[in-house]
Amino acid sequence: MQNCTRNGCGQSYDPAANDPMSCQYHPGKPEFHEGLKGWTCCKPRVHSFDDFLEIGGCKLGPHSNEPKHKDDPFKADLTQYDDVLPEPQPAATQAAAAATPVAAAARAPEPELIDEDPAGAIVAAGAKCKRNGCNAEFVSVDQSQGADQCQFHPGRAVFHEGTKGWTCCKPRATDFDEFMHIKGCARGRHLFIGTRAVVQAQAEKCRRDFYQMANDVIVSVYAKKIQRDASSVEFHGDSVQLHLEYGDGKVYDDTIQLYAAIDPAASSFEFLSTKAELKLAKAAPAQWPALERE
Repeated sequence: MQNCTRNGCGQSYDPAANDPMSCQYHPGKPEFHEGLKGWTCCKPRVHSFDDFLEIGGCKLGPHSNEPKHKDDPFKADLTQYDDVLPEPQPAATQAAAAATPVAAAARAPEPELIDEDPAGAIVAAGAKCKRNGCNAEFVSVDQSQGADQCQFHPGRAVFHEGTKGWTCCKPRATDFDEFMHIKGCARGRHLFIGTRAVVQAQAEKCRRDFYQMANDVIVSVYAKKIQRDASSVEFHGDSVQLHLEYGDGKVYDDTIQLYAAIDPAASSFEFLSTKAELKLAKAAPAQWPALERE
């Protein structure tokens, strides 16, 4: 198996089964402007770094393992930065150091809470580690759940005046690819499941917007990590019914009473990583002043 290096993908793939439409990726570059984050190749813009990483790729093609850094095919060259940290320390050691009076007085932000998998948790083969800076996949208990096997960033991503880094350590990069290759500054166990409470299913109101062309109306309903098997979209002549299950047990149900008639058979939808995108085929090529009728 090989790892795809295309932006927005990162999946493992079998070269023998690498078909021309197997990879969903971003052909463009990351773009950060006035607090918004996105890709130069497509329109979605978000505020948080986690949401940025969830923006689904806008192009399909074959997987590729070509290195992004031609001078070093394995990692970004961060030796140009004077403040690269020494060998990462265990997370417990960092927490103890931060608890000393001197460190506590100098510390501005609150220490990050480090989540752990529950004891005896059953992890599916191939599950990816959720910690920042680690993309390891679960193989077995012995190979994937030992102490100090994970090298990660316990902090949050921070972008300031053109530089990119993590709140938990000093290295800063100007290039996004270099930022993604900043080595973790802490060691601990991998996090495949986590113990933080999962909320019960609850009704939610999702943000949505739309734009239109001569023959179609494109509607975006923003919901991260949609469960495709449990969600549905039904097109009717004058309405659309949505049932989305997403995130940690959240549910969104809505019926959109459309401004004008559509052709249900010619309409379609797609579940992306941060939203559901609906393509409504107009029954007549007329301009809609609004999405819904009053």
